[in-house]
Amino acid sequence: MSRLFGFKALAKHYELIPLVGVLTAAVGGACAFTVYALYTKPDVRLIRSRGPPHEDVDPRDLRKLYKLTRPEPIPEIEQLRKEIGSYKCR
Repeated sequence: MSRLFGFKALAKHYELIPLVGVLTAAVGGACAFTVYALYTKPDVRLIRSRGPPHEDVDPRDLRKLYKLTRPEPIPEIEQLRKEIGSYKCR
């Protein structure tokens, strides 16, 4: 059984080295994100006795990755649109 796993098996089957490297990086990244979420996100909690996690989140705190806003018009472009007129073909 020890011949199937370990460094000797990787030396014998060297084509598995990239696969082992990618899987190691994926598992390490998943573990790192879990630890990051536990320490930085207020809505992730391990201890249930502290109450529901949504009570600690400030409602004024923006938790979106992207905020949709209407772009401010650029005066120069608006002036050009008035001078040129409609750019659509009729």
